[in-house]
Amino acid sequence: MSAVRGDADAAFGDAPYVRRERLSIHRFTAMPMETRGLLAEWDPGKTKVTLLGVTKAPFLCRRILAKQMNMSEGDIDMVEGDTGGSFGVRGEFYPEDFLIPFAARHVGRPVKWIEDRREHFIATNHARQAECELELACTRDGIILGLRGLVHTDAAAYVRTNGVTPSRNISQVSSGPYRIPHVRMDVSMMVTNKTPVGTYRGPGRFETDFFRERLLDIVAADLGIDRVEFRRRNLIPESDMPYPLATSEPLGGKTECDSGDYRMTLERCLAEFKWSEKARLNGKLIQGRYHGVGIGCYIEGGASGPREGARLVVEGDGTISVYTGSSANGQGLETVFTQIAADALAIPMERIRGVFHGSTAYVKEGFGAFSSRSVVMGGSAIVVVAGKLKEAIRGAAAAHFGCTPEEIAAVEGERAVASDGRSISWAELAALAPLGLFAEGSFASSKRTYSYGAHAAHIAVDPRTGHVEVIDYVAVEDVGRIINPETLHGQALGAIVQGLGGVFLEGLVYDEQGQLMTGSFADYLVPTATDFPNIRVFALEERPSPNNPLGAKGAGEGGIIPVGGVIANALAAALGPLGVQPLELPLSPPRVWQLIQEARG
Repeated sequence: MSAVRGDADAAFGDAPYVRRERLSIHRFTAMPMETRGLLAEWDPGKTKVTLLGVTKAPFLCRRILAKQMNMSEGDIDMVEGDTGGSFGVRGEFYPEDFLIPFAARHVGRPVKWIEDRREHFIATNHARQAECELELACTRDGIILGLRGLVHTDAAAYVRTNGVTPSRNISQVSSGPYRIPHVRMDVSMMVTNKTPVGTYRGPGRFETDFFRERLLDIVAADLGIDRVEFRRRNLIPESDMPYPLATSEPLGGKTECDSGDYRMTLERCLAEFKWSEKARLNGKLIQGRYHGVGIGCYIEGGASGPREGARLVVEGDGTISVYTGSSANGQGLETVFTQIAADALAIPMERIRGVFHGSTAYVKEGFGAFSSRSVVMGGSAIVVVAGKLKEAIRGAAAAHFGCTPEEIAAVEGERAVASDGRSISWAELAALAPLGLFAEGSFASSKRTYSYGAHAAHIAVDPRTGHVEVIDYVAVEDVGRIINPETLHGQALGAIVQGLGGVFLEGLVYDEQGQLMTGSFADYLVPTATDFPNIRVFALEERPSPNNPLGAKGAGEGGIIPVGGVIANALAAALGPLGVQPLELPLSPPRVWQLIQEARG
């Protein structure tokens, strides 16, 4: 597949400067606290099944299972389980999603399956592994003319439900937040004997951001331009919004950056980081360690459509129950949706009885949680349906008072008030309605949102061991509108730690016979609370999205996207006196030590 914008071949043919590099990223994946697990129960007549344990995309999984079991979707209820994270790997229809309900129907009894961690390493989707030959064409004063690349991704044994997504994103988002008029990125998916790949937080975006940001630093040094100034000159200006990205071919997928002042987040990041002061440390050997700083900019695509559903019900005590087609995977959905519903209805949060999610029985249609879509799509659906509920309350009150809906002056709070002063509570109206008082509907959008930001890191490298300490890490992202600062901060912080874990610690390694050698936490290291303690996150809401009523943008994946490029750039700055140019991940201590020895040799 390819991503195309303009005429890259022509741009490179006329360019006064071209630089090409080969870069690569290793194989690793998400490690949620809980492994996967399923429980299938059939009714006595073997006509309906309840499958508990699916997560992230229950409606999608139900649609696939219905076809495989030759059943109607209405006879299947998918119920998600409580999990401490999904991060992409749970958003899949796995073989077990068919095998467990099939076995339950066959034996006539409930069947439960719980994946152990060894199985998780072997069978749950892998991610990231890619190699890239990337070229950048520029003027001598640092204006980017074109970007061109050839990427090979390891798709492994076969393509699962979302196996194409990372490769597509690598190509389409390759230009990132930069104004690059001519782009051509070709991606070939290679079949091997490894575990199939799928989505993992920032799928494809983490990889392509590492490729691009590493090359930008190299090009800036070649041209004798400060790397920050090089980025300033090429960031998409706000006047160009909305800015179309490359078109994905042959899929024909088009997308565009919706809004933003990309230079603003870069300048804020530099200021919070104290870049001018810390940049003086580049290459300095202090108490036996080389110091360096790195910078990187990025965009985070979110809010995948096409729709999301919601239903709001007025209960007998006047409280509101919120039913959503979105899924909760530990991202704080219940809290944020409670806030959105209370605000849309102009009532206290205490009047929201609960947010009910995770069952295909709750709403007619749903799509789940993936691609940083929950707040934008699910939250906007709540806003839309809240408007319908107000109209339903207005209509019920008008029928009760014998007037027109236009004569109902207000429906906020706990009561509907007519223009003549008569009023009735929502609870009373609900009791009078034969079918109850409720509204349902959906929010539809084919336009994605694009959060954006910049990260900076200060590291110290011990040349004797290859160990890298992250002394300071600053992240700034504009997410359009912040619903809950605490949950947003947790999302960003957790994503950065995941990114640092992938850069320094994690790796799925196979031997020459195709056997997985890193099949337990004894061999596959994950970050702990003490590994990266100095991370500072700043969230902004300066440029709301024009594509949804909340003005919100997806923010669940942005923290992880630029980490690889930022750390690699910092490492290059730290080891500049030795001539080290990291062009591949991971940057584990043995790998960094090896780079140092090769440079010295």
